[in-house]
Amino acid sequence: MIRKFGWVLAAAVSLAGIGAASAADMAVKARPLPPPVYSWTGCYIGLSAGGKGVRTRDTVFIPAAGPFAASSAFLGELEDTTWIAGGQAGCNYQSGNWVFGIEGDAHAQKWTTSSILAGAVLPALFVPGDQFELHSDWQASARARVGYAMDRTLFYVTGGAAFTEVRAFSNWLPFGILPGTVITDTRTLTGWTIGAGVEHAVTNNFTLGLEGRYSDYGTQRFNSGVVAVGTIVGAAVVLVNSPTFRDVRIETGEVMAKANWKF
Repeated sequence: MIRKFGWVLAAAVSLAGIGAASAADMAVKARPLPPPVYSWTGCYIGLSAGGKGVRTRDTVFIPAAGPFAASSAFLGELEDTTWIAGGQAGCNYQSGNWVFGIEGDAHAQKWTTSSILAGAVLPALFVPGDQFELHSDWQASARARVGYAMDRTLFYVTGGAAFTEVRAFSNWLPFGILPGTVITDTRTLTGWTIGAGVEHAVTNNFTLGLEGRYSDYGTQRFNSGVVAVGTIVGAAVVLVNSPTFRDVRIETGEVMAKANWKF
């Protein structure tokens, strides 16, 4: 009887051990896995569009020539707004929560600032109706990005070089026997840009974002043509051709929505 009871006890212990092991296995299998963490590492290409404000500070100079002293006309701080639309491409590398990247973009735009001299009293050698304009149709940039990722949401700052093409149109009206001059000087300008943004990964390959940037192109010099100026000295008329120029400071601010496809 004792041996029989011992056999039953041993069998029960054995079964209990097997049941406990099975229960442990089931507990491990039932434990939920942590959700995957999104990785921002990779390259992307996308489209972007938004709005932009432009401010220019424009001064026209007529240097001293012959008997004529130098003269200048400050055209003021002029502003305009424009749409921007284009695209971008870049690459990111994520280390922990930090994301480091590079990005280049290019956008079409259309802004103009214009000034026409008017009034009874003008700087010497300028006449009412002299017209000066600035136009631009595109911008681009090459920038670094540094961000902090909270899984699928990335907050970042960005900065680098900014580029834009500007056309400076100058129309000097004829005055008496002096002929007029019309000239357009086109230049590609280089400045700097800085900004910040937020980007969210809607899927593993598609992200949406919002970015704001400020760009400064400094003061740039444009050729505004050779202007004929004249005066009467005694019984003679003195005519002098004077090369003129414009010093223009350009600043811009923009906000754009961005959509990227990540490879």
